[in-house]
Amino acid sequence: SFRILVEDEGEGMSEEVRSQLFHPFFTTKSDGTGLGLSIAHRIVQEHGGTIDVRTGSGGTSFEIRLGGAA
Repeated sequence: SFRILVEDEGEGMSEEVRSQLFHPFFTTKSDGTGLGLSIAHRIVQEHGGTIDVRTGSGGTSFEIRLGGAA
């Protein structure tokens, strides 16, 4: 199994935004389509993996796990 961790040091996101991250066509960008995270989430799930999102005032992290229990 393996994991990929992507994180930033931004201001984080609200719970409202976090709860909609993987919904198709949801975006906070004026020029975004809102498809990137929903497609990535579906691909990871179809391969038996998970995406965990953590956010707070110190930033946001996405952890992708594939290949079974870690």
